[in-house]
Amino acid sequence: MFDIGRSLWLKGRMDKIPVIFSEDFLTDYRTVDCENPERVWIIQSAIRDLADFYEPDLCGKTDLLRCHTESLINSVESDEELYSVARRAAGGAMMAAETALKQPSFALIRPPGHHAGRDFNGGFCFFNNMAIALYALISKGLIRNAIIIDIDLHYGNGTEDIVKDDKRIVFHNIHAFHREEFLKKVASALEGAASYDIVGCSAGFDTYVHDWGGILLSDDYREIARMITSSNPHTFTILEGGYFISDLGKNVSFYLKGVQEACL
Repeated sequence: MFDIGRSLWLKGRMDKIPVIFSEDFLTDYRTVDCENPERVWIIQSAIRDLADFYEPDLCGKTDLLRCHTESLINSVESDEELYSVARRAAGGAMMAAETALKQPSFALIRPPGHHAGRDFNGGFCFFNNMAIALYALISKGLIRNAIIIDIDLHYGNGTEDIVKDDKRIVFHNIHAFHREEFLKKVASALEGAASYDIVGCSAGFDTYVHDWGGILLSDDYREIARMITSSNPHTFTILEGGYFISDLGKNVSFYLKGVQEACL
């Protein structure tokens, strides 16, 4: 995984961003209508000039068990198709996190994960991709601590449930009613981020002005990405929500441009 884009990193520039993606994420598995394959398809189409795409492996059960109970895992496993895609998504998050130890990355994955707790799931989420990725790094001795910034419209209750008692992981859920306040809260959450080994962003684009949240402009995602990546070069981002299909690809493109600008 560390060889991804290694030459670009050593030259001190980022022409393209490593984006973790699989055709499996286009599977029309059992979920709600708004969390559909078109979301990732339209993003992939929009970011082709900004991204180098890499295929992730399936997450193993050992990795799942660090964050979830056996009963929760079994409940997802009962749907073979869903279980396979959800494991691929968690594997994609793991790959993005390990790649971030060399250069910033983005996991274009589904299903999302931040509503999946240790022994519950919901909100279109089945396994907690962010928590699985970080605990995989910790288990390998690759990081000692981490910050999570969740910019999705909805509270990352599953992530909080898993990491709340772990002093190695700081969880910031950004909630605001106005864009200026939102950006200030992101900046505040990132104070001291450089002292951590990695920063993970659960990026929900449903905070968009034309999406459910009605808060952020497209250029705000560029600024958020720039702030996060500037705070610590070891950053990775995982796709969570975002349902206004017409502009979803554009908003992710703006986000990736912010990552690039921070690496100049």
